[in-house]
Amino acid sequence: MPSVADNLHEEIAVLNRAVENLCRKLIRFLVGRMSLVSLQEIIRYVFVEEIENKLRLENPKRSIQLTQLALLSGLDTRTLTKIRNSPKYRQPFYEEKNFLREFTPGASILDIWSSRIPYVDERTGEPKALPINGESPSFDSLFEECVKMRGVTSKSLLERLLESNSVELSSDRDLVRLVQKAYLPSDSKDKLGAIEMGFSALGNMVDTVTKNINALENGDERLYQRGAWTYRLNPSNRAGLREALRSFMESKDAEARQIIERYEDAFTNPDQITAGVSFFYFEEPLN
Repeated sequence: MPSVADNLHEEIAVLNRAVENLCRKLIRFLVGRMSLVSLQEIIRYVFVEEIENKLRLENPKRSIQLTQLALLSGLDTRTLTKIRNSPKYRQPFYEEKNFLREFTPGASILDIWSSRIPYVDERTGEPKALPINGESPSFDSLFEECVKMRGVTSKSLLERLLESNSVELSSDRDLVRLVQKAYLPSDSKDKLGAIEMGFSALGNMVDTVTKNINALENGDERLYQRGAWTYRLNPSNRAGLREALRSFMESKDAEARQIIERYEDAFTNPDQITAGVSFFYFEEPLN
């Protein structure tokens, strides 16, 4: 019968393999886009922040000691002090419940546009056509209300929404109209939108996995998490499988949106949370 030490060793081995696999796929994408130094800095700051968050959640009234941070991070106290005193620490800092709307400004701005006064008609509940510039309600005022990210401008976001066919301009190009409420990057030029939506889906999947692992330990309810795949796909059948599953997921995507609409509030407020499902097709490379 396996001992406690054997079970712990197996858990560590499985965790190490899983983290390596996840990091390898992420880094494969980041090579040429982000330096190792930048990635290390992000991980270092976020790791310390999340340790603090965990300790505060466990003991809200107790101050956090450097020795606790050192024990959980593996960093010495001088390094920890430097990190926590840095002006970069917790900047920018997003509350978890607001992360998705901050990370995906395209999706956020369409959601607010279709659900919040003064951007919807109070009588019909339909989104208004907005002047691009000027006082509220306008696209500029909507942008200022929704988007807090650095490096994103009202003009650049409008261009991305036009590229994804989410909005359209009037003939005189003074008004912008909402065409679809869901932000779906589809144009080949909308690389930033694809990155945002893809990585938000990745983050949501990690959240679900984390919650379900914790649920096994504390008896909480588990979130739905399933997958279907094969190890025996002939490459000649790849195109057929892709098309068949695309058709299947598109039909289920429409059903999921109808279900979500039945449960979501008509208008936004600060106490709401983000919830939903993701659909994606995947293939493992040969090497």
